[in-house]
Amino acid sequence: MNFNKWWILRRTVQLLILALIASPLLGMTFFSGNLAAADLLGLPLADPLAFLQALIGGRVFVLSYLGSALLVVAFYFFLGGRSFCGWVCPVGLITELGDKLRRRLGSGEATIPLATSRWSLALVLLTVAATGLPLFEVLSPIGIIGRAIAFASLMPLLLLAAILLVEIAVSRRIWCRSLCPLGGFYSALARFSPVRIGFIKARCTDCGDCLHVCPVEEVLAPSLERGARQVTAGDCNRCLACVDICPTRALQIDLLYK
Repeated sequence: MNFNKWWILRRTVQLLILALIASPLLGMTFFSGNLAAADLLGLPLADPLAFLQALIGGRVFVLSYLGSALLVVAFYFFLGGRSFCGWVCPVGLITELGDKLRRRLGSGEATIPLATSRWSLALVLLTVAATGLPLFEVLSPIGIIGRAIAFASLMPLLLLAAILLVEIAVSRRIWCRSLCPLGGFYSALARFSPVRIGFIKARCTDCGDCLHVCPVEEVLAPSLERGARQVTAGDCNRCLACVDICPTRALQIDLLYK
């Protein structure tokens, strides 16, 4: 298999994130917390959805976390909101590896509409508003992985194992593609992001390699069929697998305002 530069860089970032979460186990003190709320070298960091849940749920308003939440939003807005899913989220790494097993087994071919993640986001926010409980932070596989690493416990990983089992047996990458409310949050943000996947139709040979590697090919395919200059849908997770595999460089990183 030809592992190209974006694949190598993305895997490196994903593994470094896991190492960062696990660093307190080695006695390191520069990082504490998880991807929802953390402290890195004294700088408070907050996942914008976690902050939004705390705000809606009536918890204490912490100005420092507002600043970091806005900074995170700005960062992912520029790169393309769902780049968090493709590059940072440890659940994405695990379900991506599970998807390779599903492909080998030839199982789990059902699909759920990508827009379901937006409905999932709405449900979470409505539940938080009604109960005051940060629902997603309790049940989030992201938080579960963080807690499992922090406490060196395998028990919290049972939910993640159940998700993987459903994905392998029933529907491909059901959590990351269609159910994760954080993915729904970032997909809405990514719809307007300036960094996008660009397409040069004159270079395309219709080999189909990009569609084979794309985790959300129903987003990429319409753009290619129309000959659109850019992939504008917010569900693109900027994994750049299509850019890596394209033999004629018909797909590339592009800017909306260039």
